[in-house]
Amino acid sequence: MEGVSFSCETPFSDLRTTALRSAFRRESLWQSVRLRFPALAVAANIKLAPSARRDDSFLEMDREQATAENTILIHYGELGLKGHNQREFRRRLRDNIRAKLRRLGVNWPVEETKGFLTVHGPPSESGVSLKQALDALSEIFGIAWFSCARRLPHGRFTVASRDDDFARLEGCLIELANERAGAGQTFAVRANRAEKTLPFTSTELDKRLGAVVLRETSWKKVNLTQPDVTFHVDVRHDCTFLFADKQRGPGGLPVGTAGRVLVLLSGGIDSPVGAYLMAKRGCQVDFIHFTVTAETPEQARQSKVWRLAQRLGDFTLGSRLYVVPYTYFDLALMREKVDYDLVLFRRFVARVAEQLAGQLRAQALVSGDNLSQVASQTLSNLVATSRAAEMPVLRPLLGFDKEEIIALAKKIGTYEISIEPYKDCCALISQHPRTSSKHERLAALETRLFPDYQSLIQQTLAEAVCLESGLETV
Repeated sequence: MEGVSFSCETPFSDLRTTALRSAFRRESLWQSVRLRFPALAVAANIKLAPSARRDDSFLEMDREQATAENTILIHYGELGLKGHNQREFRRRLRDNIRAKLRRLGVNWPVEETKGFLTVHGPPSESGVSLKQALDALSEIFGIAWFSCARRLPHGRFTVASRDDDFARLEGCLIELANERAGAGQTFAVRANRAEKTLPFTSTELDKRLGAVVLRETSWKKVNLTQPDVTFHVDVRHDCTFLFADKQRGPGGLPVGTAGRVLVLLSGGIDSPVGAYLMAKRGCQVDFIHFTVTAETPEQARQSKVWRLAQRLGDFTLGSRLYVVPYTYFDLALMREKVDYDLVLFRRFVARVAEQLAGQLRAQALVSGDNLSQVASQTLSNLVATSRAAEMPVLRPLLGFDKEEIIALAKKIGTYEISIEPYKDCCALISQHPRTSSKHERLAALETRLFPDYQSLIQQTLAEAVCLESGLETV
């Protein structure tokens, strides 16, 4: 009788019953006995659990469930190499994904399983498409790759569930292969058996599923080295993820895991790229920009520097832009003509930024300097600038070639904004700067030109304007 649990009231004590139970100790064989030999199950006092009964109707239901929602499979890279603090890195990545999705107006669940994360969402919510969600994930540091996948539950491919598990997997693979079919294209199946207790190897699964695609679809050519389309099968302990489009993430570490920095943001190409690279290493990033005169918030929002900060905010997940006038420095410098005006200005910028960074609890300053790119960025001038502040000045672009910087600026979407006409403050200070300077000589000049340097810094910061860009402060 289906649906009834059987047991024998009289216990068997003979050796045959003991040997029988020993032989079927593994769960998969117990399930096989229950299903295939119900009479023997009665004799051995084996209960037939309702969950063990085969029901073909759930195959179609599971297949519909697999396509009814968008499951985005997310793999992280470098943070998986962390030690005891890896949990904090994973938590921060989850929080950043949730925050990024909230910007789209959705609150899709973000779940974590060993080695990867998943985002579950319906086909559309509040007008948000799957493509919008995938585009948002491509801007989150810490993600190695991601894909829109079909999630298929399985019964661990035991003797009792194997037929159903393979039927479900092969049926969805055929659907996916038919959707991606193209004339003359080649394919490959890449299986990953993350659950090592399953009764097959990854290679065996590759061959089986590849044969299914050849037999049941219009695909006719296999290429295991450079296929046009790769069908990925990731078998986990309780489900299988099936997907074809594997998109690279930006890599790096989740923003918020490496402290806070203050970036000296100009209107040029280099400093936005430097900010991007620091955020990629997990830093929370704020910006400081110097203008000729004080600006109102409305005026500051008209500047391309504000648009640069907004674009970078897509990656930094929340930044503040401080617009600071250097009027008082300019007035003090007009008292006497000096040859080191640009280097003196850069030292002033470093000191003002250091003061602000202390208020923001930032641990370092960041500059877009590139060694010997321009006169103010010679090694001696960079050293003299750094010695003006006690806080370290990080220069992530120091060894980059200019073409490398431009290529990265185009990739992250800041290049077109950076090349818009704009008078950079350094260009306004000096058109023919000195290429060599020494800290001691500059310090003596500063003592004479700026007798109350701290007051100069305080006056400058008093007229600063703060704008918030991006999503939120994480």
